[in-house]
Amino acid sequence: MRASEDATIAAIREELGEAANSRIELGIGDDAALWQPSRSDRSAISTDAFLDGVHFRGDCTPLDRVGARAINASVSDLAAMGARPRLATVALGIPGESTLEDIRLLYRGIGRAAAELGIALAGGDCTASPVLSLTVTVLGEVRASHAKRRAGARIGDTIAVTGPLGASAAGLRALDEPGLLDEPLRQRAIDAYEIARARVPEGRWLSGSAHVHAMMDCSDGLGRDCARIAKASGVGILLERIPVAPEMAALARATGEDAEGLALAAGEDYELIVAIGSSAFAHLQARFRKRFGRALTAVGRCDAQAGVRWWRSGIATPVDRYGWDHFEVGRYDER
Repeated sequence: MRASEDATIAAIREELGEAANSRIELGIGDDAALWQPSRSDRSAISTDAFLDGVHFRGDCTPLDRVGARAINASVSDLAAMGARPRLATVALGIPGESTLEDIRLLYRGIGRAAAELGIALAGGDCTASPVLSLTVTVLGEVRASHAKRRAGARIGDTIAVTGPLGASAAGLRALDEPGLLDEPLRQRAIDAYEIARARVPEGRWLSGSAHVHAMMDCSDGLGRDCARIAKASGVGILLERIPVAPEMAALARATGEDAEGLALAAGEDYELIVAIGSSAFAHLQARFRKRFGRALTAVGRCDAQAGVRWWRSGIATPVDRYGWDHFEVGRYDER
C-alpha cells in the first residue's frame, strides 16, 4: 500500500505509541510539541540530515537499521557535550515508491533506538521527496558545569578516544566488495557501519570530570575532527598512535593498504575524542576501564604548533585533511 500523508502520520503514531515522558505535555499529532524543560540544566540541541546514497545505503540496508542509525548518529553530538538526550523530532522525506510497510519498518528502528536511549519522539514532519531522507533534531540536557565543547583543550593535554577506529568504514567497503572479508568478520564490519552507537553513558561520565577539557564525537575521521578541536582551542595536536579496529585491520591485510592510515581517515565511528589533563589521564583511564569494560586510549597530545600532525617513522606529517567532507570530491580525502 502506497503512503498518503494522513496514513503515514497515523502509521507513525501507531508504531511509536504515546511518548512515555511526563515532561512532554503534547506530542505527535498537533501543530507543535509542548515540552517542560529543566529549570536547572542547559538545553543542548542538534540537527542532522540523512540522505539515501549519501549517509546510508537504502539499497542494501534494512530500513529499521536506517532509522536506528539516524537516531544514534544524531544523539552522538549530545554525547560529545556530556548531555542526557531527552527528545527528538524527525522530518521524513518519502519517495513515491515507499509503502506504509516501509515507513512502519523505518519507524520501528527509530522507536527502538529512541527507547534504548531514553528519548521521547515528540513529533516531526513528512513530505514527498525524490529519495528517502530523514532530518533528526535531538534535544538533551546537561549541567552547565559539565557541558563540554570543542574549545578548551590545553597545551600538554592528552588526546584520547573511547574505542578503536575504522570498523564502520570497513563495513562500507565490505558492502561494495563482498569477497573482501571472511565471515563472521564481514558481518561485524557491516553491523558497525549500519548500526551506530552513541556513547551517551561514556560522554556523561567523562563530562563529570574537571580534568576533561574538551570533547567531540569522531564522525568525520580522527584527523579532521582533531583539527576542529585544535582550531577551536587554539592548540596543535600531535597524533602518536592510531587504534585500529579489528575489522579495518583485516581489510588492510586483505588489500595491502595501510591500516593506521585508513583508520585515521575513517569516519562514522562515533567514538568520543577527549582532551584530558595529562597528570590525571592514567587515573581517569583506569576508572574508565573499570566502569565501561574497555579502554580509553591515548592517541596523542596537545602542543603549541598549529595544526594536526601524525608522528610516524620519526616524521611529523600534517594530517588535518584526512577524513570525510561532504563538499569535496571523494569520500575519504587523504590529500
